[in-house]
Amino acid sequence: MGGRFELEVPESVTTRFLVATQSRTLPEPGFLPDAIGDGALAREAAAMLESASLVVEPVTRPSGELKTRFHRLAAPPGRLGTVVGARRHIAVTASGPPAGQPRSAQAARLAARTLAAAVDGTVADLDSRRILPGSPPPAEPERFALGREWVSVFVTLDTGDGARARVDTSGLHRFGLPEVAARHVSYASMLAAANLVRGLTWQLVAEQTAWLGRGHRDRTRSTGHERAVSAADVLRFWGTGPPARPPGDSGSATVRLGWTGTDCPDCPAAIELIPPARLPAPSPPDPTSRASPPPAGPSEDQWWREVAEAMPQMARPAAPPPS
Repeated sequence: MGGRFELEVPESVTTRFLVATQSRTLPEPGFLPDAIGDGALAREAAAMLESASLVVEPVTRPSGELKTRFHRLAAPPGRLGTVVGARRHIAVTASGPPAGQPRSAQAARLAARTLAAAVDGTVADLDSRRILPGSPPPAEPERFALGREWVSVFVTLDTGDGARARVDTSGLHRFGLPEVAARHVSYASMLAAANLVRGLTWQLVAEQTAWLGRGHRDRTRSTGHERAVSAADVLRFWGTGPPARPPGDSGSATVRLGWTGTDCPDCPAAIELIPPARLPAPSPPDPTSRASPPPAGPSEDQWWREVAEAMPQMARPAAPPPS
């Protein structure tokens, strides 16, 4: 698998949460350091609060940017109304170098959840575009897994082809990476595409975390242009697979990386997951455009069917033995 794919590494990344509550009064500014507990993640949050890399502040007048992020939240109308129509909102924002992830994002979510518990509130994750379950939500776990409400996967209509779907992530940019997208997906292959996107997302985050952990502070890095994504990578996204990625994972699909447009307000472009079967475009696409790729042919649809075989399978429960 030859060729390299260049990625820009941002100098700083931001994680944004919003606590919505009907409470008329809010805790005092010094409430959080004592309320968040005494575990390793709590100590991280306390240090971030002291250094002002984690900021908690009431929203007195929502900015245009905040209103835009409000409208991007994906939730049932009742849950969305609980957040948008709340009497009070508190912004919980963490900023810092990508090397601090995912711990700084976890610390910020711990602070948001602790605050929500104190005011009987609801937490909205403005990066993954979701409202966290529970009101108030459960305690923040020390162990990190992308599938624990950190990265959402959305399926929408492909604007260039009404007979096809598009799959996009939301939330990956807070880890210093572009979002990931798959375009021109047949409706029959939507589940396979969503899982393939999850597997690639886990690979990219694990790879960047390891790269930054080795002390690299360059603003660009390169990764494989063509790569294999396995069913085990999808399980790792959910935190259920083996943590490392040994060579030769069985049940894999080969993908190429490219660029496509995105509606993510924090990303100039998204990484596109391209089937090797797709014919190359006659000229490089504009990364700011969400235009549809060339029409898929039989070879590409066949490739998606092969992807479905490689991704985790939905198994029926075994029938009970006859009595």
